[in-house]
Amino acid sequence: MKKYFVILVLLALALFISGCIGFLTTPGEDSITPGEGRLKIYLANSSEDYKASHDENYSAVYITISKIQVHLAGEDEETEGEWIELELKNGETIFDLIELKNEGLSVLLSEVELEPGKYAQIRLFVTEANIWIEIVNEESKEKIVSDSDIEKDIIVESSESYEEHSLNIPSNLQTGLKLIHPFEIVDSEETVLTIDFDAEKSIIKTGNGNYKLKPVIKVITGSTDEEDG
Repeated sequence: MKKYFVILVLLALALFISGCIGFLTTPGEDSITPGEGRLKIYLANSSEDYKASHDENYSAVYITISKIQVHLAGEDEETEGEWIELELKNGETIFDLIELKNEGLSVLLSEVELEPGKYAQIRLFVTEANIWIEIVNEESKEKIVSDSDIEKDIIVESSESYEEHSLNIPSNLQTGLKLIHPFEIVDSEETVLTIDFDAEKSIIKTGNGNYKLKPVIKVITGSTDEEDG
């Protein structure tokens, strides 16, 4: 009887130790692979009020981001380092910069684990862009003068329309816009960067009435309110 009791105690002890080891070594959802660090890159637009500084009201500014790369610096001056392509959270995606501004949100572009080290740049690839501009019908405005307040509100609402314009994209955007922002990936730690894309300042109206995209972007360490979409 005593022999069986000893065997049971040993089995229980073995199960207990096994459970403890599993508890200590099983990675959680937020764990980082040993020997690597995590990088999160967000997209946001924290620019000022659009109507306050521009005659045209941009109802939407759409950009298509197809790829993101980061540059791992070389160990010394004789090595140039390498560009590393990051996996986009949702692949090639269209983003409305005005929506991000109005909602005060940032969207997660990429979350990856990287080799620890010093990184010098980010390269952002924008393959397509277009804008929606709100247009007010001038003929409807003339009718408003002699109408009652109730009718005025109805006419103003019905007079709104929108024009869509494609944005001419410089070749450097399609081949990668380099954003100089040194950062470091630390073993088992998380680094968060936000690409803050100022939509209004990035749009230029040319003399022939066309529009082109000349990005005004800053990279911020840390993120704004997150949207997982």
